Amino acid sequence: MTGLTLASASAVAPIVYLAHYGNPNTNWLPFCQQFGDFCSSTSGAMVGSLLAGTLFMTIIILSAFALKRN
Repeated sequence: MTGLTLASASAVAPIVYLAHYGNPNTNWLPFCQQFGDFCSSTSGAMVGSLLAGTLFMTIIILSAFALKRN
């Protein structure tokens, strides 16, 4: 589950970057000025995925410490 969550965050990161800054080498213009709802949704999805991945990693570490104690 942690791997899938972090993989989704990794997949959405380049899309969010291109949406905000574009790529002048390939003539991709930034389009967040035109589609603000899309940009806020994708940015929120990336932040949520990173927070969920961090939460899962914290749960795994705490579980490992609990197993080590017993």
